[in-house]
Amino acid sequence: MIPSRINFFFNRFSSHLRPAMPATIINVPAIDKLDEVINDTVDKHQGKNIYLYFYASIDPATGVSWCPDCVAAGPIIQQGFSELDDSVILVDVPVGDRPTWKNPEHPYRHRTDAITAVPTLFHLNTKKRLVEEKCTKENLTEFLSESAREF
Repeated sequence: MIPSRINFFFNRFSSHLRPAMPATIINVPAIDKLDEVINDTVDKHQGKNIYLYFYASIDPATGVSWCPDCVAAGPIIQQGFSELDDSVILVDVPVGDRPTWKNPEHPYRHRTDAITAVPTLFHLNTKKRLVEEKCTKENLTEFLSESAREF
């Protein structure tokens, strides 16, 4: 199982944040399970805003992601989704360690909704995305507001 960035951050720093996240978080347990998780999520949560958060996996030895942009974006994404209600679903999608992600044959690079960089926050309903250094608090607030309005 790939360690979850959102759950890792939340468990490690939850004493400094709200006690629970109102938005539902669904974890993708392995790279080859993404389609199964997406299909199940769409079936169970029809009519809700569904976001996929792709990020570099946490190194279990260090407890830190190998991607500096992901390290910066993780707390912003966590805080942003902690302020949303239960009409929002966040699918937590680790891309693997650095060599796995950098492989040109990585399956997430060959999807119809392919990603090319991490972190990427993808709104499944509108197909819009927030990528890399764009995952700032200001951009996230605007992105969530716009994508919810357009859905």
